[in-house]
Amino acid sequence: MMKRLLLFLIVCNLIPLTLCSQQSMTLMFMNSENLFDPEDDPLKDDDDYTSDGDYHWTKSRYWDKLDAVSKVIVAADEDQAPALVGLAEVENSTVLNDLTARSALREAGYRFVMTDSPDRRGIDVALMYRRTFFRLIAQESLRVDLKPYGGGATRDILHVTGVLENYDTLDIYICHWPSRYGGVEQSEPLRMSTARRLRASADSVFNVRRKPYIIIMGDLNEGPDDPAVRDGLKARPFTRSADDRCLVTVTDALEKGSYKYDGEWDKYDQFIVSGSFVNGLGCTELIGAEIMDLPFLLTDDDNYGGQKPFRTYNGRRYQGGYSDHLPVKIRIGF
Repeated sequence: MMKRLLLFLIVCNLIPLTLCSQQSMTLMFMNSENLFDPEDDPLKDDDDYTSDGDYHWTKSRYWDKLDAVSKVIVAADEDQAPALVGLAEVENSTVLNDLTARSALREAGYRFVMTDSPDRRGIDVALMYRRTFFRLIAQESLRVDLKPYGGGATRDILHVTGVLENYDTLDIYICHWPSRYGGVEQSEPLRMSTARRLRASADSVFNVRRKPYIIIMGDLNEGPDDPAVRDGLKARPFTRSADDRCLVTVTDALEKGSYKYDGEWDKYDQFIVSGSFVNGLGCTELIGAEIMDLPFLLTDDDNYGGQKPFRTYNGRRYQGGYSDHLPVKIRIGF
């Protein structure tokens, strides 16, 4: 009897060591800045990004853009391609097929899921994932109704559920919240409504998961301390004492911003995670976060000094850069 008890205690002590391995992976988010194919979609307002459009978007420029985006993704991790990549401003599945199967990323074996939003311009959000790290279980698009607030059709929120190698379940949200076009105060109700829609879905996850692991990534057009993040989404400032069932902003602790407007850097591109990632009470945890300000992603800011993101177009002048936003990334251990 004593031998059986000792064996039972040994097995119990070994289980956490087995589940809490020392693996880690990188997750990144990038607003890809108008990643359109050059074909005209009669159902969308994409005429500017055709060969006859205002931006003279040719097949050559399109493939150069895919090469640029793939270069950024490869640069996110020195050891291997990121396990999960969130993208905003992608037009359709053709673009994602070309990016994952016909670019420098093809050897990484990415699969993808994306939304099909009613956005007027036809831009959507997507998640690319490597099945070595993440096994897809489910996906859904969360529609956001902005009509009560005077807004038009906007991007859906992509909710993806999957399992890590240690069997922890991840719920990932990819977002591109309404812009500040028309003024901050006038557009704030649109982002507030989107934040509340996202919070309602996160609450449903909190209600059904014993150990909820939620990751929100996206271009929120809001900083970590702005109203839609703090009041609409109810995300708290970063703290290691967070409860499992709360949301904490990650990028507020970073010194640099991801988007520059009128000479000022803002932290619109964000990661927000559930408290279970940071409180040390589970196997899967946040290791670090970073805004990717690599030299090739920046160019001189002649108007305001310093540097700014090296974008594809400066106005309507093609310059062959990467994006008007800098990517952001986090690393998690599990």
